[in-house]
Amino acid sequence: MLKSLLIKVPTVLAAIAIVAIGKGAAAWIGAIAVLCLGAGVLAWPVFDVNSSFWAKTLWRAEGAPGAVALTFDDGPHPRYTPRVLAILEAKRVPATFFVIGENARAHPDLLASIDQAGHLVANHSDHHGWGFHFAPRARLRRELMACNAAIANAIGKEPTLFRSPQGFKTPALGDALHDLGFLAIGWQVRGLDAMGRDSAKIAQRIASRVKAGAVVQMHDGAAQLAIESREATLGALPDVIDRIRAAGLEFVRLDALLGVRPYRT
Repeated sequence: MLKSLLIKVPTVLAAIAIVAIGKGAAAWIGAIAVLCLGAGVLAWPVFDVNSSFWAKTLWRAEGAPGAVALTFDDGPHPRYTPRVLAILEAKRVPATFFVIGENARAHPDLLASIDQAGHLVANHSDHHGWGFHFAPRARLRRELMACNAAIANAIGKEPTLFRSPQGFKTPALGDALHDLGFLAIGWQVRGLDAMGRDSAKIAQRIASRVKAGAVVQMHDGAAQLAIESREATLGALPDVIDRIRAAGLEFVRLDALLGVRPYRT
């Protein structure tokens, strides 16, 4: 919140000063321009998924040659998550699943399966609603804690890693993450598979853009504006794995790639 005030207060004072000192329409136009500039400065780090301005965010491991981490959002889903797990097992690939709290409560057995297979489970909010981005600090704390409670109920561990819905991070979310000791996770490359229906395009997008040290984002579930089916993701996943390996890169867990602690002690 302090960071936002350091931008808001000078912006408003500058706009008031322009109106007070200036004359006529030119003064009002100048004041509006200053206010728009301040709003832009505030908004930019909200929509930049890898910005650490409002909350420390890791999205790539510098100095991690030859390694990438695969992550999945919006699950667990009873139809698709088991099939994703089967592919990962067959290919011997570790992954991280950023799960929605309400899905975790509905399918604790799937979280247990993810954990038992050696993958990480992380926090992706409790409901993944659009209102999340307009919520105050106290409500965001409740969302994060509710999701963590659902995860702990299923696997006996509370995550320290969080990915925001759509990757957006507001000043209030930054405060809530700091309060609760969460680390935000972004991505270096995403498959856009939440909206895609073409497996070949999804695989091509990821394989052509991934770099050493990358966090790769895909989906095993569906949330707002996403298509329900994850068939394209399932079709793309084996090809994504094979092509990344063919490029000389190996898959490691997110905590190993970034050197972070994934669960609370």
